[in-house]
Amino acid sequence: MLNALRRGASGLIAKLLLSLLIVSFAVWGIADVFTGYSRGAVATVGNAKISVTDFDRVLRTELDGFSAEAQRRVTLEDARKQGLDRLVLSKMIGQTALKEYAHNINLGLSQDRVVKNLFEDPGFAGPDGKFSRTGFNDLLSRLGMSESMFLALRLDDDLRQQFSSAVLAATVTPQAMVDINNAFSNETRDIEFFKIDEAKLINAPEPDDAKLQTYYNDHTSAFMTPEYRKFNVLVATTGELKKDVVITEDEVKIAYEAEKETYDTPEKRRVQQISFKDRATAEAARDALVKGGKNFMDVAKENGAKESDVNLGLVTRSQLIDPKIAETAFKIERDAISDVVDGRFATVLIRVIEITPGRVSTYDETKDKVRDKLATAKATALLQEKVDLVEEGRNAGKTKKQIADEVKLRLIDVPAADTNGKNPAGAAVLDIPTPERITRLVFRTDPGTLAEPVEIGSDGYGWVEVVSVEAPKEKPFDTVKAEVKAAVIDSERRRLVKELADKLVERLKSGEEFAKVAADAGGTPDKVEAVKRNLVPPGLTEEAIDIAFALPLGGAGSALTVDRSTRVVMRIAKITPAGELPGADKDKLVGELRRGLQNDLLIAYVTSLQDRLGVAINDNELARVTGADVAAK
Repeated sequence: MLNALRRGASGLIAKLLLSLLIVSFAVWGIADVFTGYSRGAVATVGNAKISVTDFDRVLRTELDGFSAEAQRRVTLEDARKQGLDRLVLSKMIGQTALKEYAHNINLGLSQDRVVKNLFEDPGFAGPDGKFSRTGFNDLLSRLGMSESMFLALRLDDDLRQQFSSAVLAATVTPQAMVDINNAFSNETRDIEFFKIDEAKLINAPEPDDAKLQTYYNDHTSAFMTPEYRKFNVLVATTGELKKDVVITEDEVKIAYEAEKETYDTPEKRRVQQISFKDRATAEAARDALVKGGKNFMDVAKENGAKESDVNLGLVTRSQLIDPKIAETAFKIERDAISDVVDGRFATVLIRVIEITPGRVSTYDETKDKVRDKLATAKATALLQEKVDLVEEGRNAGKTKKQIADEVKLRLIDVPAADTNGKNPAGAAVLDIPTPERITRLVFRTDPGTLAEPVEIGSDGYGWVEVVSVEAPKEKPFDTVKAEVKAAVIDSERRRLVKELADKLVERLKSGEEFAKVAADAGGTPDKVEAVKRNLVPPGLTEEAIDIAFALPLGGAGSALTVDRSTRVVMRIAKITPAGELPGADKDKLVGELRRGLQNDLLIAYVTSLQDRLGVAINDNELARVTGADVAAK
């Protein structure tokens, strides 16, 4: 919702809106500002009801926000599958519980107090630091609210702040929690390790047919065909539409003449500039440069300029904002000192130290670019027309084939594809931009479902229809015998590597020299120092770090390597306990822990209110508003 609201507000309006809503959204979810009337309620909390109208409005607003984030339309069906509808309802139930409890204990605020809080809120201040009535009225207009409706929202927000302040004010972070967290996070260890040369030391025997068959029978699920789906996709992209766009030679010539400069290569100059407080100082500096032979950069430094202030870079004439400076910079000779220029913002001297000549384009060398640009523009306009026609056809109940024939679009029929967009032969099934977007939609859409269009690349759309689903099947043993053999050998090799690693670990535990044990394993001794739990140094893995921090000083253990082909054997050479935290770091840690405690406390508090007041959910109304009742038919 915040993203949707941000798109509708800017400047002061954005500040006013966010100052009111962010805090309460972060903790309580979205406010039920308006009182709706409908034929039922989706939930009851104590004596308060959450109306169908309110729930539907809040849910759809959340969907708009998720759609903006995902850059695709998130439907009610998607919301049900992801549990978003239940999440929104849970937020509204928690908020309603607080509101109902406030009513039960006669907790409230006067309108005068609410207005005073509003006027004192710095988030509602204008440029002069005072409450901005103009900005406030603009906000109301954008939100479509009356002042009384907005104040009702503000009242709810202020009441929640009273609740949260009362509940959270006494939250204390125990010193023991700080010490434990510091000890856990900041203890460091020096770790010695080496990698077993499994290729040199491990030789897994060739398995016989009986062993292969046994392994196959025990691991049938590993030798299954993937799920395949048969589907079709109607494609409309500017790239494909451009093929049928007709551009005449006259159109190309007219467009070229109108935009000729955009195809030219402009002259570029590396410009240096010194700014002065007045013309007299600039004139004196020019004399020192031209007549006295002083260095340009030395004069710049004498006038308080840094090298970054002087160098404007390699620029075109249009990139210089001040027209007088631009005219001078592109008129003087290389390495010459300009006359004093009274620019728009400052009095300056200019020097050019590099000139890259420009080049004027010709029609013959650029006509293909011009034609392509015109075709793209026409195809882009045509794309929207095609999209509208496709949607009209879908709404009229026409098949994809009928729509494709009428609208002149390509319909791709895919007999079978897996989640990677490959057919049973391993070939890609879609020759379109970003095919993975289509594949993802195919595998989250049930057969017969009217799916929303999905964006293809940056300039196209696809309409998907899943025809059927072919469930995974067991591959016959004879067709996967080679795969089974490779799996058996790999499994045996891993077992032997683990067995060897265990023996090497025992040798280290018994006190053998680390370098000798490493040499016997075909490895090279290595060491990392001052490693923390949240750091994974080169040569080790997260699993290895977890094991290392569970070992005592001098203890040894092993873990798989990153590629999981062999194992790393480790020994703990040094343990350095966490020291006293610096003041700033300690304050930061205390703040983080306190916020976590406060969040847990708020959740527990709201949950207890819901239990005390009683919550009832109307599953029938919930199914109706989310469309689950239709989907079930």
